[in-house]
Amino acid sequence: MEAATAELDVRPGFVGDVMAGARRRHTRKLLAVTAALALLAGVTAGVVLTRSPSPEPFAAADARLTAATSGDLAGHTEYIRQVLAAWNGKRPTRDFVTEISPDAHVFWAANTPDGPASLVAQSVRVGHAAEPQTLVGLVRGVDVVDQELVYKGAGEQGIYRIDEGEGEATYVVLGLGERVFWSANPVRGPDLKYSRTWQEAELHDGVAVVRAKPAEKPVFVRTDITPADGDFTRVGVRITPREESGRQKAMVPHPGLGWTDVMWASARQEPAKPGQSQDKLVSEDVWRRGYVDYGTEWTLWEVRAWLPDGRFAVVTEANGGLVGALYQPDGTFDRALTGSLAAKGTPVPVRLVLPDGQGTLLADRNTLLGPEEREHAWLAPPGTTQVAVMRNGDTTTVPL
Repeated sequence: MEAATAELDVRPGFVGDVMAGARRRHTRKLLAVTAALALLAGVTAGVVLTRSPSPEPFAAADARLTAATSGDLAGHTEYIRQVLAAWNGKRPTRDFVTEISPDAHVFWAANTPDGPASLVAQSVRVGHAAEPQTLVGLVRGVDVVDQELVYKGAGEQGIYRIDEGEGEATYVVLGLGERVFWSANPVRGPDLKYSRTWQEAELHDGVAVVRAKPAEKPVFVRTDITPADGDFTRVGVRITPREESGRQKAMVPHPGLGWTDVMWASARQEPAKPGQSQDKLVSEDVWRRGYVDYGTEWTLWEVRAWLPDGRFAVVTEANGGLVGALYQPDGTFDRALTGSLAAKGTPVPVRLVLPDGQGTLLADRNTLLGPEEREHAWLAPPGTTQVAVMRNGDTTTVPL
């Protein structure tokens, strides 16, 4: 959960602690945020957006509001006039803007591979903030591509994507005082780890214009240190256009199983053992270790099991496949676990043969599995070729 996401600061430690309570807290946080947004949306539905009537309009503390326009179109006053007309004609929709100042200003205007484009800043008031904030956005030609509300003292994505529908896109990226690096076409090696080749984007007047193919999974980071090819510790500093962020995908049906449970496949279910951890999810651990790429969409289910040899296994899904980790009894990371994922609706869609003869992790939500009739998940003994599946009182035998 790249957008957008929270920083994934994984520290190796005992996985039992890693998993303990994290999924429940994660789910509660998501529910709380969703409820809060719904409440605020209901409140703002009755708010009337106004333009500042004051002869001395309010202004946000943002130097871009008064900076000299940069870029090779800075002197094209007619074009800039048209840009401001288009910008002022669009009602801000970001984060409950309640009042806008007439101080909209084009601080960058230049030619791009997709034609003229401009960056605009404007002071706005937001219902839950005492001070004015800054609305920043990109105008392509005379069409507003997107807008971002930048809170004082908070981070700014500062990246916009222009699509022409021909397989390529133009990315307009603000440097914001740092260097910008980007990478495309991740490579997965025989060790199952991903790597990326990074290149630095050229900044002109503090803005980089990069042409890339979205299908090649371009990733942008803003940093002063060149990322290493295998460095996936910068997940938290990735900058993402809204088109590629989770916010834009909130209403898109999930392509995976859609489960939201923590399912135990072993009789032993207590996760507490000696060791150090920061109560992080296994998905974050394998992400930091490079076993999944930037932009991976995570779900809210996991299958966990204590294995016969004392190790701990945990599996979830990512981008249509299974991914997880195996940990030693003391919490030391052992190895990544990967496998294929059967289509939703297929009996027992989670089937992962564990290494070293530790059995097979099986899972099918809302069923009873195996001779023990375990709920949802079962750690089948090595060599198991079929499993009894009971759903709604009916039992069927499913070959593995």
